[in-house]
Formats: sequence, C-alpha cells, structure tokens
Amino acid sequence: MKPIRVLHENVIMDQGGIENLIMNIYRNIDRDKIQFDFLVHRSKKGCFDNEIRELGGKIYVTPPFNPLRHYQYINGIRGVLLNHPEYKIIHCHSELNMWPLRIAAKAGIPVRIAHSHNSKTSVDLKYFFMKYQQLTIKKYCTHMFMCSEEAGKWAFGDKGIKSENAYIVKNGIEADKFGYDPAIRKTVRAEFGIENKFVIGHVGRFMKQKNHTFLIDIFDEVLKRRSDAVLFLVGEGELEDEIRNKVKRLNIEKNVIFTGARNDVNRLYQAMDVFVFPSLWEGLGIVLLEAQTAGLLCFISDVVPKDSYVTNNLNYLPLRDSKLWADKISAVNITKRNSYVSDVAKAGFDIKSTVDFLSEFYMNYVK
Repeated sequence: MKPIRVLHENVIMDQGGIENLIMNIYRNIDRDKIQFDFLVHRSKKGCFDNEIRELGGKIYVTPPFNPLRHYQYINGIRGVLLNHPEYKIIHCHSELNMWPLRIAAKAGIPVRIAHSHNSKTSVDLKYFFMKYQQLTIKKYCTHMFMCSEEAGKWAFGDKGIKSENAYIVKNGIEADKFGYDPAIRKTVRAEFGIENKFVIGHVGRFMKQKNHTFLIDIFDEVLKRRSDAVLFLVGEGELEDEIRNKVKRLNIEKNVIFTGARNDVNRLYQAMDVFVFPSLWEGLGIVLLEAQTAGLLCFISDVVPKDSYVTNNLNYLPLRDSKLWADKISAVNITKRNSYVSDVAKAGFDIKSTVDFLSEFYMNYVK
C-alpha cells in the first residue's frame, strides 16, 4: 500500500522554528504510511532540501509572494496543485497562506489546514494582506491548527479558535537530544575557546521579530557589569549585517560570537549559561522549550505566550529597559544545572506526542 502524501506549504525549508518543527515531525513519522512533499515559494535552495529528498519527499518551487508580481505567485501555485490531483491534504504554514488554500479549494483538495505559528507580524505591506487574510481565511481552510491560543486568535479570531475544527498542536521537540550533558558542555566550550566565560545564548533568525538590536543593547550593558561575558548568537538572516555593524560600532566584537546556521544547536545549548529571548512577538517559541530542556535559566520578553512555560527557569521581563535585563542577567550565579527532558515530555512537548496526533489526523481524513 502506498503512503498518504501530504503537501506541506511554506516559504522555504531553511533553518527556523517552523521549519525545524516540520522536519522533526517528518523524521519521526512512519514514512511507510505518511510521506511529506513540499510547496515552497523561493528559488533559493533551503538547507533542508537535500534531507527532504533523502527521506523520499518532493519539492515544488514557485515564485515568491510579491504584491507587484502577484499573478506569477498565484499561477505558480495553481500550476502545482492542478497538475498534482493526488494530494488530498495540504498543510499550510506560511503567514500568507490564504492564496494557497484558496487555490487548493478550487482544485478540489478536500483537507486544507491553515497552521498559525505566530501571534503578530511586521507592520509593513505584508501586514495589510495579513489583516485581509484574517477576515477570509476560514472560507478556504477546512481545519485550523495553532501552536498556542494567542497564535490562533491572531490568525482565526476569538470565535475561530472555538470551532470544532480548531486544534492546538503543540510544538514537539526531540527532548532527549537537548537534555543537559556536562561532557558536551566542556567539549563545545573548548571548541569556541570560552571555557572560563559567562556565556549568554540566543537562537533565532536575524529578523525584526527576534529583536536582536535590543539584545545587543542588553549585552552591552551586561559587559559593563561582567567583563567575562560572551554573547553566543546562533542563526542567520536578512538583518545579520545590520547587527554585526552595531556590534562593531559598540566595539564589542571580541565578546560576540556569530555561529551562523547550525545543525547541532542541541550541543550549543550545553555551552550556554543563560538564554536570552527578547522577541517582539512569538506564537510559542520552540527554542524556549529546547533551552528549558537543557536546564538553562531563560530571560524572555513578557509578550511571549505562557504556553511555553514548562519549568521554573523562565523569567519574563518588559522590553522597555535594557539595563533591567542586564541587572538580572549579570546577577546569575549558577551552582547546579539540571536536565528537564521528562518535564518537557510530560507537558506534551515531546515530538512523539505531536507525531501521534498528526498521524491519526492524516490517516482519519484519507481513507
């Protein structure tokens, strides 16, 4: 019997919270029964493309969303969906997923999932399309998935999240990979030459949402209090050059490590002493689950949904005062660090729970 093929739609399969979630599910799902294919909207190769093909997935590439070239974007999606009637399920993850879902509805795809991973977006031209989408999305999707209530309200409204076709799908992680390991900590710190440093860590794409510019302000203040501090920035993105320039202007280059995109982030958490996450908005914050699993004390903005609260290691702070953040972070004195694999799993954030839910959902709707 051939496996059910589910078409996952996203902008690009590159390093990021949404992409890592999808890939974690893909790696752990029974691919003899359920196979993933991908509809992406950029010609640039994603870092997961090779792995997707090795796992048996197909990748369809269309032009990116561009209000000035909207017909190219629409026609690209239409061409894929109309030429591949074998798909009975489309699972859409991009912010602007109204158009793929609308085209999927016209193409006769019976199961159309809109999955909300965020609780806000940047106030730019895309913002106005998002506001329009909020009014129309329920016309085209058959099911509404959300990583938290806040993410659901942003995409579907207060009434939408109460629908019988709305589900909170927890962002599962491979918890066993992130548990604290002192041997790995020692190895990674030696690799980066930070054995005797106070390491402040952050994992996230360089984009407005992640608020790196405020993070640099915090760290600049920390250095005034602790000269042994090092900032560990894991990720890449469109604002990376801007942040590098700010680091250079402040003359703190020797204390900031840009690691780029990594496929061993689980190891890097071990080298950190604290985790800082000053996001302007989040749907949930998968990296907070990973950091908590690794036993890290986390300092995060008070706009991050409380759904990610699993341990007592989360400290919520307002975004208005970098000196307050620096005071709290600099005062940390770590004497003992624990692993929280079982706590994360009990809270339902282990990847197995997410895979079990989606496997049953997909199988029930395609018989």
